Amino acid sequence: MEEEMKKYLSFGAGVNSTALLLLLTDQGEDFETIFVNHGGDYPETYEYLGYLRDKGFEITEIIPDVQGCHTILEYCYKYKIIPLKMWRWCTSKFKIRPIYEYIEKPCEMMLGISSDERKRRIIESRDSDIKNIFPLYEAGITRRHCIKIIKDHNLKVPRPSGCFFCPFMTKKNAMELYRNYPELYRKVIDLERNCNKPGYHLKQGIPFDKFAEADVPPLTGLLKK
Repeated sequence: MEEEMKKYLSFGAGVNSTALLLLLTDQGEDFETIFVNHGGDYPETYEYLGYLRDKGFEITEIIPDVQGCHTILEYCYKYKIIPLKMWRWCTSKFKIRPIYEYIEKPCEMMLGISSDERKRRIIESRDSDIKNIFPLYEAGITRRHCIKIIKDHNLKVPRPSGCFFCPFMTKKNAMELYRNYPELYRKVIDLERNCNKPGYHLKQGIPFDKFAEADVPPLTGLLKK
C-alpha cells in the first residue's frame, strides 16, 4: 500500500490562510501549519499568530537563514538592495526556500488562494516531490466567504498579510503606512536610501516618500477645517 504523503499548510496569518486552517481542522485533516517569520509582516500579523496559538492552534514558526541573515530587511541592508517587482528574490529566498528546506518530502502543500484571486496564478511546485494543493480555489470559496468562515468560528478577522515594504503595495497601503505606522514608514525610507543602485525605488522609480505622501493633505489644512 502506498504511504500517504504528509500535508502542510503554508500559513501567512491573513484572511485566506486562516479560513483554510479552520476548514482543514473542521474536516479532520492531518496536517502541519507552517509560518515563515521573515520579519517583514505588520505587527498585527504577529499578534494574530499569537492570538491563534492562544486559541489552541499549533503553528510551526520557521526562521530563515539566508547567508547569515534572518530577516529580509537585514539582508537588504547588508547587500544594499531593495525588493523589486521584476525580480522577486525576497519571496524565493525568505519564503519558499525556508519552507522547502524544512518540510519532509514527498508531501502536499496546501495554499490559501481564493477562487476570486485572478491575479495570482495557480502554479505547480518547482520541486517534483511537492504537490501544491489549492482547496479554496478548487471549492469556489471567495475572499468574502473566507471572512464569513472566520466570523462563524467566532474569531477576529486578521488584517491582510503582506510585507510593509512590498513593491506590489498599492497607493492606499503606502498612505496607511505613512499615517499609521511611522516607525515602519521610516524603515522603508531608510531602506531606499541604503540601496547602492541610484534611481532604484520600491515603486517604479518613484521615491517612496513621494509615492506615499503625494495625496496626503497638510495637517494645517485639516486644522483650518
